[in-house]
Amino acid sequence: MEMQQRTDVVQFWVLNIASFFGQMSIAMVNLAVVYHLRLKFGLSAQMIGIAASVYTFTYLLFCMAGGGLCARMRPRHCIELSMAGMGISVAWFAVSGTIASAFVALALYGAFMSMLWPQVEGWFSRGKEGAQLNHVSSAFNFSWSFGAGLSPYIAGVLVERSTTLPLFSGICVFAAVFLLIAIASAVEPGIRAVPSERAHVGTAHVIDQSTPLRFLCWSGIVLVYTGLSVVQTIFPLYAQDVMGIPESTAGLLLLIRGVATCFTFVILGKTSRWQFKLSFIIVTQLLFGGACFAGSLLHGGDSMAAFVAYGVFFLAFGVLFAIAYTLSMFHGASGCVNRSRRMMIHEVLLTIGTIVGAIFGGAIYERFGFDRILYVIAVLSCLLVLVELAAWLSGARRSRV
Repeated sequence: MEMQQRTDVVQFWVLNIASFFGQMSIAMVNLAVVYHLRLKFGLSAQMIGIAASVYTFTYLLFCMAGGGLCARMRPRHCIELSMAGMGISVAWFAVSGTIASAFVALALYGAFMSMLWPQVEGWFSRGKEGAQLNHVSSAFNFSWSFGAGLSPYIAGVLVERSTTLPLFSGICVFAAVFLLIAIASAVEPGIRAVPSERAHVGTAHVIDQSTPLRFLCWSGIVLVYTGLSVVQTIFPLYAQDVMGIPESTAGLLLLIRGVATCFTFVILGKTSRWQFKLSFIIVTQLLFGGACFAGSLLHGGDSMAAFVAYGVFFLAFGVLFAIAYTLSMFHGASGCVNRSRRMMIHEVLLTIGTIVGAIFGGAIYERFGFDRILYVIAVLSCLLVLVELAAWLSGARRSRV
């Protein structure tokens, strides 16, 4: 028992440190990709959106196609392979001299990333329910979101010096995470012995007790990740083109969103009142739509008033994003036997939202402006809630018959 407790503690910290640095590096690379494609290849906003969707599409594709392979591998091996593959792919992208070569590198980058998050999420949540699941989920969410929150400002500062500097910095972080997992596996037998998902499910004699609320949470995660993709991919271009602010200032605004997300994850981890409540899910999605509508009324500029207004928008966006993400992860994992497969669904859905936001966001931005993108997301939020309520009430009536 004492040995298992030690393994749990070491695993808790290793996975959270790896999640922090892994997501920080990924977010830093993703933002640097936007500026690098514009500076080196002179791509339009729409083309940059398509480029950003390349690695998200291959991430989606390999999450679905490679799930069986990853289920047969130990989680630590998947994470190590992911770090090595992403590092090589980013190095290839940084030195690419043609757009075609850069796109191939981005495709590989997304493919190797697909081996990371479903495995991490399935690993830390194995055998946990209720308060214990909420505790580890909250810690994981804080870790990756803190890394994602810091990275835009760091990337913005580095990009002002060179668009390749954050790319190579990200490669160094990938290497550090690889070493962390390898060293932890070498010194801690419990981590080294963690079986594959397939082996774990084969020996875990439990009954699936999943909640149907996960379907509403999953539709919400598609929505909020569409908005997040727009914020991360299109807003830096809008800040540069219309607001006329430097990359570091745009990064600071994105940092506000990240910090708000981090602290919201912490708060959600300390309470359970939001769990298994339909009303909380619906209100969150409506408030997200309201925040996007308010953001669509803002006007660009380099004044302090514009900075404060967008700061408030990003603050609200970050809070609501964290709530929607937690709802999807918790209700998706709760009662489920095969956690990695369920987390793969979670990752696939948020990736779909990312692709939609990157492709259609870039097209709308070029034709109508950034405010119109937010307005469209606000309208979609309201429509989504109406469809969800109609489907839920219809299901409730059928269950009573």
